[in-house]
Amino acid sequence: MNEELPKVYANPIDHELNNNTDIFYSSKKDTRGTKNNIPRLVNEIFANPHHVYKSKVLITINNQSSEEIIVGKTNNQLLTLDGHHININDIEDIQRL
Repeated sequence: MNEELPKVYANPIDHELNNNTDIFYSSKKDTRGTKNNIPRLVNEIFANPHHVYKSKVLITINNQSSEEIIVGKTNNQLLTLDGHHININDIEDIQRL
């Protein structure tokens, strides 16, 4: 059981390492973070300490903005005070007023 293992060759490093300093982008236009993360924004509105029962928000859908009062949320829809259901996937932008 006390067999001697073969030696392993390790290439000596005789130059400075600069790993991960170059970044590749597939296009010249930087598109990271341009689209809002709507579910995160909705969760921030409901987690806000000013949201007790309802929140007045400005919702943009199909480049049309409207003021709504939201009172609840299901998995994929926002519920408004006047009984409408707004699909979260259709929302382009949402801001608390």
